[in-house]
Amino acid sequence: MKSNFLLIGILVLVFFSSCKKNDESPGNTVSCNLPSSSVPAELVGNWANGYNSSTQIVDAYTGEYVGNAFQSGKLFHFENDGKNAEFYYLANAGVNAKTATKAIGTVEFLDDESFIFHACKAHYKGWQNGTLKVDRDATDQEVASPGLTQKYYYSMVTSGNTTYMQIKFDKADDYGTSFEKVP
Repeated sequence: MKSNFLLIGILVLVFFSSCKKNDESPGNTVSCNLPSSSVPAELVGNWANGYNSSTQIVDAYTGEYVGNAFQSGKLFHFENDGKNAEFYYLANAGVNAKTATKAIGTVEFLDDESFIFHACKAHYKGWQNGTLKVDRDATDQEVASPGLTQKYYYSMVTSGNTTYMQIKFDKADDYGTSFEKVP
């Protein structure tokens, strides 16, 4: 549990500092005048989800701890008017591959307890063996393709003293991904 909070903290720091804003680069010609709506008051802010594999990788030759098998984190940022919404995704596959995607756009809340994140620009980063290999803006075609723009079904679930936003891709799914509100 402690490692999940550490991962969420790192995600928030990376989220607010990782991608430079450059409106002249490819992938930024898609109009940000996309549908948006008011965000329910309880959802305004940052919502994070993190996963940290409990499988630890140890160097068989030195006995040194190298890292966990897999880590991932996701963060949504919603402002009350639905504009300047952000989605950030970070994945760490073992010790040799990391990827990060940051998408900026709008969010549209619908009457069926769902919202659509409309991406208007995105940025990709990727590392292999600690070396940055990918650092580019998404193309207009990538921004327009399904995946960055996505519909999500949500519900609020309380466990103990914490309320989570649970997200599903299909309303009929039995299980979803829980996001906790973070500063």
